[in-house]
Amino acid sequence: MEAKVHTVTISIYDRDAAFRPVGELLHQFGAEILLRVGYPMPDRNVAIIFLILKMTTDELGALTGKLGQIPSVNVKASTLKV
Repeated sequence: MEAKVHTVTISIYDRDAAFRPVGELLHQFGAEILLRVGYPMPDRNVAIIFLILKMTTDELGALTGKLGQIPSVNVKASTLKV
C-alpha cells in the first residue's frame, strides 16, 4: 500500500488526563510525523495538536482509532489528494 500525506487535528478536552497517553502514542508513530504543532490552553485545560503525516491509510486508521479511544480526545483526519 502506498504512503500518502494526511492531516490530523487532535482536540484534547482534559489535558491533565489525556496529554500523557496522547504523547506516548504520537511517539510510537514519530517516524511518520512530518509536522507537529501544538496549541495548549492551560487556563481552559484544553489543547489542540495539528499533524501532517506520511503513512498508509491502514497506519492512519490505526493511529486515529487508538487516539479516538482515549477519553476526552476528539480526532479528525483527512488525506491530501496529490
